[in-house]
Amino acid sequence: MQNLSSNRSDSSLSSDSCLLPEAHIFALIPLNIVSSIIGTVGNTLVIATVYTNASMQTISNFWLASMAVADLMVSALGLPLLMVFWGLQLNDECNQPVSETFRLVGNMSCSASVLHLCFISIDRCILIVRPLDCHSIRTMKRLKFALVIAWTLPVGYGILRITVSKKATSYLAVFAAALCYLIIISCNTLIIIKVCNRDTETLKTSVRSRRSAARLIERRVTVTVAIVVIVFTICWFPLMYLRAAYAKSNVGVAYNWARTLALGNSAMNPCIYCFRMGDFRAAYKKLLRCRMGPCKRDTSDQYEVNRSRVQSSDWATASNDRN
Repeated sequence: MQNLSSNRSDSSLSSDSCLLPEAHIFALIPLNIVSSIIGTVGNTLVIATVYTNASMQTISNFWLASMAVADLMVSALGLPLLMVFWGLQLNDECNQPVSETFRLVGNMSCSASVLHLCFISIDRCILIVRPLDCHSIRTMKRLKFALVIAWTLPVGYGILRITVSKKATSYLAVFAAALCYLIIISCNTLIIIKVCNRDTETLKTSVRSRRSAARLIERRVTVTVAIVVIVFTICWFPLMYLRAAYAKSNVGVAYNWARTLALGNSAMNPCIYCFRMGDFRAAYKKLLRCRMGPCKRDTSDQYEVNRSRVQSSDWATASNDRN
């Protein structure tokens, strides 16, 4: 036992002891394998769905696809690296290159995912709260600019995380996450108030079935975004708390279980889209049926038909709000 203790204290990463008890390693690895598989398959389906269906190539769905890229990095790269790191601990080894690579990939992709959720909430808020102005505000040019920000800042944070002290970057992460969370909650509160007011107006007036259907779809999408935010809160709060409370030392049993919960969030969003959004569910099924050959993207004719339907629906909603 004395030799084992001395081996652990002499290991490359340290006096903090990054080594976990074997029982926790054997419990954490299977959970992360499942999360990695579900996240990789699910986020790949989200990206492929938006890419292969021209009718779904809207600004809102481009944000979802970009967030899926960040989540895919977590599932396909971050989680396997973390499992390798844990596996090497069974030989009393804290492998620094593996740890640093995981920290770079994990912090970059996770912060990108959080920042994307922030931008998605802003985008949805503009669409619901400012329906008359949303077409002039939500342009492809602004989308591209926002996407550059949504990826540049996480890359910078990932580099800082491995070059600057853990304490400083932990406080930075908590502050940035709190700011993003404040924006997310504020946007979704405004959305809920607006949707509730619209529902009240709809009950008081006799409206056409088309308007009622548009309201129903809008409400369903809003609830879906709210579910994503709630799941995000549950998954990320424990890790953010531990990073704030123990900023100098992000190690230990509790920290690794909290990290597993946070990283697992990347596998949950595609499942939420599948259960809550019929267009994604139908597109998933279509993609999964294309195993015998390459899937074709929508034809240009179908693209125009679908695009005109989306535009007419958006303008109908705006027109109704004007009235």
